[in-house]
Amino acid sequence: MRWKKMAAILALGPVFWGCLDSTSYVTSDKSDKIATYLLKQPPKRMHKTLNLPLGDKVVLLGYDVSKQRVLAGNTVTVTWYWHCIKAPGPGWRLFTHAFDERGIARLNIDTPGPIREHFQPEYWQSGLIIKDVQPYKIPDNWKYEIFEPRVGMWKNDDRLKASGEHADKGGRVRGPQIQTQPPKRGDFVAMIPHAEMPPVIDGKIGEDPAWHNAPKLAAFSDTLTGFSAERPTEVRLLWDKNYLYVAMIAQDDFIKSKFTKPDAPLWREDAFEFFLDPQGDGKDYYELQVNPAGIVFDAFLPTHRKNQNNWSSNMQVKVSLDGTLNNDADEDKGWTAELAVPFSSISEQAGVPPKIDTQWRGNFLRIDITKDRPRYSAWSPPLRGDFHALDKFGSIVFVKEIPPKESEQTEQTEQTEQTEQTEQTEQAEQAEQPKKDGPIKRIRSKQAPRPKTGADLERTTQ
Repeated sequence: MRWKKMAAILALGPVFWGCLDSTSYVTSDKSDKIATYLLKQPPKRMHKTLNLPLGDKVVLLGYDVSKQRVLAGNTVTVTWYWHCIKAPGPGWRLFTHAFDERGIARLNIDTPGPIREHFQPEYWQSGLIIKDVQPYKIPDNWKYEIFEPRVGMWKNDDRLKASGEHADKGGRVRGPQIQTQPPKRGDFVAMIPHAEMPPVIDGKIGEDPAWHNAPKLAAFSDTLTGFSAERPTEVRLLWDKNYLYVAMIAQDDFIKSKFTKPDAPLWREDAFEFFLDPQGDGKDYYELQVNPAGIVFDAFLPTHRKNQNNWSSNMQVKVSLDGTLNNDADEDKGWTAELAVPFSSISEQAGVPPKIDTQWRGNFLRIDITKDRPRYSAWSPPLRGDFHALDKFGSIVFVKEIPPKESEQTEQTEQTEQTEQTEQTEQAEQAEQPKKDGPIKRIRSKQAPRPKTGADLERTTQ
């Protein structure tokens, strides 16, 4: 009977559209701010027409969406069109929850928009048509393929539940499925200062003053998505006339690698890997790896993936473990690797050995085997399942020293990134908890894993 009654009401829509005096309403505050959002009739065209009742008080007529695809970190606007059949009464409010492609609630985004701020349903009158504009900023660390807002109305522990094709099991109305991508990032540049003194290759990076003035490279990101890596990896670089020096510090609670022979497939377990392309043309480049046991893989590649593993870098390597290797029973903290790559091992060509302002191309990556799944991260993320993505290599510039302003800017940028990452993580975690402004009711089973920030995808690394 309710549906028949609502259908009859909807059929009389044009009668209601002409009855509204757009200035006669009560709001929480700043009523003049929302006059333009109260309509005399619905738009003739909407991106999606729904005419979906929520109880017997409100009908969601449909919505518009500003774009169908958006990069993480950017904003998309969804405009909901509501028709108030009966005044909902005190305490009723709108809520919006963001879901991913798996139908898991990820964010609570109740508040953006003038209607949400100044004209909640508790103020609505019979006959009103409300244009509810909501701009959503997709979080920088949104790693999912779909951003789907779903809306509804709530009061205390109650909801005005929707039902039908466009409603979910929680009584929410499904909105547009917006395709998302990680943010585009420009070319990565590493400025390598000339070493005032050569570091001691002993794996004890923090104790060596030679590394104190070497800036850290930009924080590592997931190789497929470009989002911040779950476990930090810190890399510093120095050089002199004989060597390129590399220092790597990895946070790792599960240090694992059973390879003990040189040129073994180290990439299948914990490893640090980097590529050097002195000409920057995708030809005659070098691949070097080290695992937590100090075993080295090195290869010369005259062209993409054409390995010549009989080449030897003669690289000096020392590793240090804060934990135990291949012991599943304990919890580790991390490991470090300190390396010195002799320029004499690299074929003589333009830019070898480097001089001041010489520029190479290259990349730095990490394979991290955890107790549940492998994680792959990089300085310059390939954004596909191939560590040999030569077009994604960053620039490596050999300089005499780092200007103080650039060094300070690097530290400030890192602090800002860490702060933003922390805030975004807290927002995502809060979205999993019941909130005052429209609680998210869990739709996952008890066995479902807690949301992770890394992409759960298979990679082809080596």
